[in-house]
Amino acid sequence: MMPIFDLPPDRLTEDLVERTMYARDLAPVPEIMTRSFFQTLPDAIVRPANATQVADVIRQAASLQLPVTPRAAGSTSYYNAVPVRGGLVLDVNSLRYDISLDTARQTVRVLPGTTWFELDDTLRRQGAAVRSYPSSAIAATVGGWVSTQGHGIGSLQYGAIADQLVSLQVVLPTGELRELTRNSDPPLSWFVAAEGTLGVITTVELGVRPRPAAESHHLFSFDDLDALGTGVQSLSHSQPRPYTVFFADAGYLALLERAGFHAPGARRQEAGGPPPASRLLSPASYPAGMLMVSFQGEPAAVNQGRDGLARLPGRELPSELALEEWSLRLYHLRNKRGGPSLLATDIWLPLRNLAAYLAGVRKLAVRSRQQIGSYGLAITPEWGQVMSIYPTDERRTAAYLAAIGFTKRLHDLGAHYGGRPYGVGLWNTPYLSRLFSRTDLRELRRRKALLDPHGIMNPGKLYAAPFPLWPVTFAPAATALSLAHTTFLRGERRSP
Repeated sequence: MMPIFDLPPDRLTEDLVERTMYARDLAPVPEIMTRSFFQTLPDAIVRPANATQVADVIRQAASLQLPVTPRAAGSTSYYNAVPVRGGLVLDVNSLRYDISLDTARQTVRVLPGTTWFELDDTLRRQGAAVRSYPSSAIAATVGGWVSTQGHGIGSLQYGAIADQLVSLQVVLPTGELRELTRNSDPPLSWFVAAEGTLGVITTVELGVRPRPAAESHHLFSFDDLDALGTGVQSLSHSQPRPYTVFFADAGYLALLERAGFHAPGARRQEAGGPPPASRLLSPASYPAGMLMVSFQGEPAAVNQGRDGLARLPGRELPSELALEEWSLRLYHLRNKRGGPSLLATDIWLPLRNLAAYLAGVRKLAVRSRQQIGSYGLAITPEWGQVMSIYPTDERRTAAYLAAIGFTKRLHDLGAHYGGRPYGVGLWNTPYLSRLFSRTDLRELRRRKALLDPHGIMNPGKLYAAPFPLWPVTFAPAATALSLAHTTFLRGERRSP
């Protein structure tokens, strides 16, 4: 039994059905990989209504050395909001709204459980807008994005969420409620991308922008990946800087049509109706790549950016297609409807190597007979975030486990071209040496020991790989699974 926390009855539950819902995130991972090695089923769920209740819960948990896993939308697939040692899941979704805009300072204070869609919608009614937001803005929360990497739509023009923060209110692992700034001790920068391992964010203050006076959205198709890569790099360095640059390859377009959606730029062989089944896996049916670029801001700057698009080495598609793609910018994973499951790798990649990486993915897809699609965003002039996705079936446990091993081949391909995983959580801990230098990792562990000496805040994440994810065991196991996956696919393709 859980100790009796000082909370109203509706703020704490030990109900098995509810606890089971918190034992996973977006990643449908078989129990053989989770409960065999980790205690992903929490002992109880607490849903505090305010910062004071958060502090009270953490203070009592600290006195009992009870693990606490903060959770908001749970909209990632790294298990960074899933417990691995049981204990409490602290659901902050009740800490929502209370949006206070300071027009003079161009800042807003907001509770962490507010989604980015809700925040931006509220701000726009008051003549302002968020500077950037995740592509999962409909579900992703403000506090959750601060706690992860915080790059997304708008980052190319306005920088990462870390660049936009003014202050954070945080409950530390001792239960102390603190207001943090860039110059406080500890500084707010420690809590950006800390994935809930150093405390619980209870208020966020960040910079905003005036609501854009003008917008312009454009869609291009490319006949080869080198041209796509050149176009992405050119736009990322251009002035005025685009608000966002989105790109996708032929595999992504094929997955869209497999799910029943129209793929922009697809070479139609008949008017109307779904594409022939024989087309769905054929890269020849699609352009090599697609690029969407959006400009936002004052009319003069938007017009200047639009005029510069004439130099792009691609073919511009009709404006109505561009507007449609812009309206779907928060639904890049809609191809999951082709189901039953999707697996993915999310990689932080140098844009100079984008074309080479996408070509490598295409070769890997052909060699392994696995359908793979890649898409992503230019995040800075030099770096992009690239997600490579492939369909599988979680209902077929053995085949699904083998498919999970295939993600290592994609991560290794990304590393070959200078990339590294985007985000850590639990599943990317085997790649810590790619994510951080020894000096950086030593500093992160020092912060953890300083603020959370008993290790109660989201234990088992970020700082070290737990068994069976030790690199010495993970690498050969993932390689074996990947080979089994390829063998399974080849056999499946030969079956009548």
